[in-house]
Amino acid sequence: MTKTIVTRNLVKKYKLYDNQKERIFDLLSPRSHGEVFHALNGVDFEAEQGDVIGFIGINGSGKSTLSNIIAGIVPESGGEVQVNGQTSLIAVAAGLNDELTGRDNIELKCLMLGFSKDEIRELEPDIIAFSELENFIDQPVKSYSSGMKSRLGFAISVNVDPDILIIDEALSVGDRAFAEKSLQKMMEFKEQGKTMIFVSHSINQVKNFCDKILWLEFGRVKAFGEVKDVIPLYESFLTKWQKMSKDERNEYRTRTMNREANGDDYRKVGSLLILDDGDDDLEISHKYSVQPVSKLAHLKAHVTEILRAPNDSEGVENAKKYKNRVYHVKREATYHFENYYLLSTKASGTEGIVGWIRATEATAHVHTLVDRDEKHFALTGSGYASTAPWGGKQQYVHESLEDYAGFAFTVDQTVLVGNNVWYRGRIEREEKAVWVHMNSVSEEMV
Repeated sequence: MTKTIVTRNLVKKYKLYDNQKERIFDLLSPRSHGEVFHALNGVDFEAEQGDVIGFIGINGSGKSTLSNIIAGIVPESGGEVQVNGQTSLIAVAAGLNDELTGRDNIELKCLMLGFSKDEIRELEPDIIAFSELENFIDQPVKSYSSGMKSRLGFAISVNVDPDILIIDEALSVGDRAFAEKSLQKMMEFKEQGKTMIFVSHSINQVKNFCDKILWLEFGRVKAFGEVKDVIPLYESFLTKWQKMSKDERNEYRTRTMNREANGDDYRKVGSLLILDDGDDDLEISHKYSVQPVSKLAHLKAHVTEILRAPNDSEGVENAKKYKNRVYHVKREATYHFENYYLLSTKASGTEGIVGWIRATEATAHVHTLVDRDEKHFALTGSGYASTAPWGGKQQYVHESLEDYAGFAFTVDQTVLVGNNVWYRGRIEREEKAVWVHMNSVSEEMV
């Protein structure tokens, strides 16, 4: 495939000064003054045509710096960057002149992108309509809110139809309705096969929109690969980062930034490129461990897919038809710091297998056999009879037990599902065995 973005050992250095005097001395004196700060330090990555890549990392990791270099706004200090195609950067107020009106900014930015006056006149109505700034378009941009500036910048960028679209936190300001409209426009670009870079602190937005992730950590590439591989690592890191004290964070930052860039530091785990910096979590996260369990589970409303295996997204199946039923969970797996359940329609671990599902998309309860002693109860006429304990709508045998009040109920099995007691047995004059909740029976009959 065509490579649209290639960076090799990309470096961006800035000088930090304690005061203005030190800055002047650095200009006039042959001796160097100030401290060198590496915003980027040896960044290598490639984007192919049609890739949608999310840039993630905590503040100060170099996401915006890398975006600005790719967009041609900021020059690199070292290394190589190759961009094949016209880029458009969408950031809050990016490229806008505060002293000009919104309409003048449209013309200025389009002229800078190489459009003629006639072409700009054709584009202008669509840009204004998309920005929803009709009543303010002839007002100075300095009077705009950050959300209004973001709208105008986004509207200009998407309507000039670039080859490479770079969105840097542009959806973090403004109203939700405009953010959703912008995401829809970006989805159209994605379907057209455009290359996009998406910089955001919203993990959910990155998960839903991107195909690949570049995780930057204090100017270095921490990991690069598919969303399903990188996001769990990043979420685990965020959990540890939030627990660190200020001194621990400073020590971690200093250690990371002072480490010499070296291509040998990276290793591949499948298609994932990881910085091998001694973090044991990187190794743990890619082990696929399974343990036998005995649970019952039903699927939540937001359930999405049944997986062939926790580490295999191929051959997935829509889970919609599996809702409103109870399943046996015979295996539990941990992969990428996330738990998965193996669902089965039968208690056996080898028969009736449905597939794997993320544990967050199922409600599971331990299924404990209490005894197989025969008991005799009378039904109270309340509740429902089910084909399995903890059943959904499709597992009700009768609409209710209302017509069975006082009927004998002979039990042959008692189980505990979570903290709920269920009995399996036969209703007087009924042939099929059913499950009823303990609240549906009265005292044992003599």
